[in-house]
Amino acid sequence: MELGIVGLPQAGKKTVFELLTGVAADKAPTRKGLAIGTAAVRDPRIDTLSGMYNPKRTKYAEFQIVLLPDMVPGAERSSDWLETVRRVDALVEVVRAFPAPHVPHLKGTVDPARDAQILSTEFGFADFAMVETRLERLAKESIKGKAVNDLPEREKELLERCRTHLEAEKPLSRLEMTAEEEKLIRSLQFLTRKPTLVVLNAGEDLAAAKAEFAAVQGRLEAEGISVALLSAAIERELAELPAEERQAFMADLGIAEPASHRLSRAAYESLGLISFFTVGPDEVRAWPVRRGAKAPEAAGKIHTDIERGFIRAETVAGADLLRAGSERQAKADNLYALNGKDYVVRDGDVIEFRFNV
Repeated sequence: MELGIVGLPQAGKKTVFELLTGVAADKAPTRKGLAIGTAAVRDPRIDTLSGMYNPKRTKYAEFQIVLLPDMVPGAERSSDWLETVRRVDALVEVVRAFPAPHVPHLKGTVDPARDAQILSTEFGFADFAMVETRLERLAKESIKGKAVNDLPEREKELLERCRTHLEAEKPLSRLEMTAEEEKLIRSLQFLTRKPTLVVLNAGEDLAAAKAEFAAVQGRLEAEGISVALLSAAIERELAELPAEERQAFMADLGIAEPASHRLSRAAYESLGLISFFTVGPDEVRAWPVRRGAKAPEAAGKIHTDIERGFIRAETVAGADLLRAGSERQAKADNLYALNGKDYVVRDGDVIEFRFNV
């Protein structure tokens, strides 16, 4: 699963990329000229389980990130740029909320509500163009008599609904669709239908920023958009400090953990992912799997042979295991369960798969 970082110029996209990946944007690997990296999902449950098992290795869940070029309102975007944005599974929109006279803003003033709307509008324009192009193609195919079933007509009706929705300046994420309709347009990869996390990149006074931008955050969340507030400047300073100094600095500021850790979890959730855990003396590991996945699919994240030969999944809720204090006590308390192929994996499950190949 891949997440794309987007935003207007001077919003702090590179800093957010660096905070999530731990790699300087100008030193990161590239794909088609764009910086790419891997983000570890800092999960305190993994840390606690590692404290219980004292394994040789601890592994967090991970996801991929691509740093996209600046979004300049009204500018013509290349097909390569749009293709790259459409390819990602979710978006992190970095919105500037910090005052800095020495860093000019494209619009002359700092206004996160306006900037978030600009991004939404630009993506809406791109989706509208995609709808028009696809409808034109369907019309040409209809004239040529290429249709062999009613799928083109159903797609046409759905696209016309999409067009009406976009004309009303509403993102397609707010257009209700059936699972069958979702499948009809999945290949079009509409931008305004992608899961989105808005990062409000504030100044160093986070308490003031939280109060100042509460209305903006509330409006976005009411539209189903996740929002994270952080100060990239503070986070960068924290990341550059030695571990002991970092802890002392965070204590002085009343910060329990770096915001980048919370951001990694929020971004992960925006991808529609949850984590299950495997534990033991050799390794404690978090595995990403889509929300709603059943046990065999989760087994396949470890190895396809385990999915193919799946028999049962022995599961215990991670929170229950930690409360019990040990595997032995958890089993004595009958907290473990054997589940079959129809079991839907829950976030935080500790699982041992039984299989035969």
